[in-house]
Amino acid sequence: MKSSFRVALFRPAKQNTIVLCVLMVFYILFSLLLFFSWINPSLAGETTSHIAADSNRYMYFADSLREGGNDPFVLMSMYSFPNTLWAPVMMAIIFPSAFLIVIVNYIIFLWSVWLLDKVANIRLGLFLALLLGNYTTLISLLSVNKEILDLLSTAFFCYWISRKRAWALVLALVIALVNRYEVCAAMLLYMVVQSRWNPIRKYRLIVLIVVCILCSIMLPIVLSHDMSLRLEEAQSSIGAEGSGLLIVLDSLQMHYLFFLATIPKMVLNLFGELRRIPHFDAGDPANTSIIFFNNVANLLVVVLLATQNRLRLRRDWMYYAAINAVIMSVTLVVQPRYFYSFYVILCFEAARMREPGEKCLRLAFREREAITGA
Repeated sequence: MKSSFRVALFRPAKQNTIVLCVLMVFYILFSLLLFFSWINPSLAGETTSHIAADSNRYMYFADSLREGGNDPFVLMSMYSFPNTLWAPVMMAIIFPSAFLIVIVNYIIFLWSVWLLDKVANIRLGLFLALLLGNYTTLISLLSVNKEILDLLSTAFFCYWISRKRAWALVLALVIALVNRYEVCAAMLLYMVVQSRWNPIRKYRLIVLIVVCILCSIMLPIVLSHDMSLRLEEAQSSIGAEGSGLLIVLDSLQMHYLFFLATIPKMVLNLFGELRRIPHFDAGDPANTSIIFFNNVANLLVVVLLATQNRLRLRRDWMYYAAINAVIMSVTLVVQPRYFYSFYVILCFEAARMREPGEKCLRLAFREREAITGA
């Protein structure tokens, strides 16, 4: 009797696992078909389509360094610090085959998912659906890029937040530093505001406001030259849709008012493309359809979190995600790919299973609010 009950209990889980594996195999096969028929020809220079963002640039740099070409432009670009070229170019040097990079990217992806699954109990099917449903993830799996390494460093950092394993923190910081130093800065800032030396660490919303104010003071001093150049470039293309708003926000940022521009810049990066009529440009899908559907994925996961009542700073990883979004808003261009780490954590939280007693605590909190309000 007991054995039959156990079989009945675990049968749905096994069936779900089988279905998930089958769907994942179909997704991989579809992505490989896309790689060989569309993306690889663009990376090899057989077509002029701009699909995989900066992948061609990373591969060119890797070929030049591997062959000892001593291209001054390549050397100057690689010698600066901090440098967001190091990790993707290094990957292209170590793995000279585009298909080999795809295999490595899938290994990184599965490793990252495994790490995040250890952070908290998640509905794996939902998490994979949200993550893989974003076109940015698909392109990241099929090319040399920084986003796949953003996923790995984020997974390591969330693992450290949950398990406090020093090796996970070291790997997260090192990967982030050589891949996208803004992510590393967000990690370090999280550690600072969460330290016992911060007297207001328990008031997370207030801490975020203070961070925005401090950024408002420091950015014009540290980045005044870069921001001036960015404003000149934006003004030269004022006819482009949306550039006027970006100029205003960058101008606020340059004049000690970043705290006013923070949320609008987040919205512009996460949802800005939704104001355009969706269209597919075969010559430049990276800056048209891919970004548009990236913004669609952002909207879907935010709506899902809102319906779940999970857009809160209570979870440590959501608090880190908010800090990450603030730091990424410093960028002087609209680039949704920079917010990929933020998106990964939103997907993770949306797929997280409720902990025992969490629903009861939420109902008790609402009841107390109702009594207090009455």
